[in-house]
Amino acid sequence: MKETSNKIILTYGAIGAVAAIAWTIILYVMGVDAFTGALSFVGYVIPIVIAVLAAAKAKKSNEGYLDFKAALKVTFGVLALTSVASTIFNYVLIYVIDVPFGEALIQKAALNMEQMLAKFGTKQEDIDKALEKLNDPSSRSFGNMLLGVFTALIGWFIVAVIISLIVKKKKPEFADTQF
Repeated sequence: MKETSNKIILTYGAIGAVAAIAWTIILYVMGVDAFTGALSFVGYVIPIVIAVLAAAKAKKSNEGYLDFKAALKVTFGVLALTSVASTIFNYVLIYVIDVPFGEALIQKAALNMEQMLAKFGTKQEDIDKALEKLNDPSSRSFGNMLLGVFTALIGWFIVAVIISLIVKKKKPEFADTQF
């Protein structure tokens, strides 16, 4: 199963990365509102679906059985590869290829943040501090991107645990024994 699981992780991780990048490109073409709107959350569903499909493939290749550890390895591997590739692509798109689009995203995010904080009754001075932090160019450094990837991987690990608990199926102890 080890060789097969690594192949499944790489195959489905690549599929997940391509699908996530394709979704990002679709949102990019649709504009800033789509990129920051509710439609963007579909981007979180794509890796989950791909991870479930990878776990199903691993389970099928293991005669219908997949213990928790193997399921977690496959699902988290796929989610991690997809997340890292997608994050790198987003960073290059927004901070290298189309910097004005990235600036428009920051302006839209600032507007959304200001409206949300005002709805919750946040003091104007606290809103101003939050907006200042958002607009700080150092917050968009490569190091902060890596910190964001690490944080995202923690979230994806939790998702992988949930998926693995759902798809696992332990092989009975005496399944191969004939009487």
